[in-house]
Amino acid sequence: SPATTRFITNKMCPFAQKVWIALEATNAPYEMEEISLYGANGKPDWFLELNPKGTVPVLVCHGGAVRLRDSDDILDEIGTAVENGSSLVPKDESSIKKVKEFRAKLSAFLPIGKKAVLGGSKQKMWNELAELDAIIEGPYVCGDKVTVA
Repeated sequence: SPATTRFITNKMCPFAQKVWIALEATNAPYEMEEISLYGANGKPDWFLELNPKGTVPVLVCHGGAVRLRDSDDILDEIGTAVENGSSLVPKDESSIKKVKEFRAKLSAFLPIGKKAVLGGSKQKMWNELAELDAIIEGPYVCGDKVTVA
């Protein structure tokens, strides 16, 4: 239907995984379409029309009028546009700041983690993980509530 939210992803992508978790946490209705990122067939033409960069995730919503191609932009949309689920956007300034800090550090960490598992500096990875861990207040980044972090 035109009102259906389409989540185009690859389940192995960490950027897509955080969006997937947010969709599930909010109980937002969506349809998942998984694409291959590699291989003989490559990415389908219809996907490259949605996102010429060829990266996942992509969220298509509001009858196709909105196409979001960046995981943080998608998290912001999910966090503010939830109608039937739970909002993931914190209300207080301290938590908003903490969410932004965590997301920035996580985005900076991902290439470091990838390099470490491919033979790079594991010590740098552990140092960065310790910094991420220090931001977390409880079971979640901002305490007892799941957020768009």
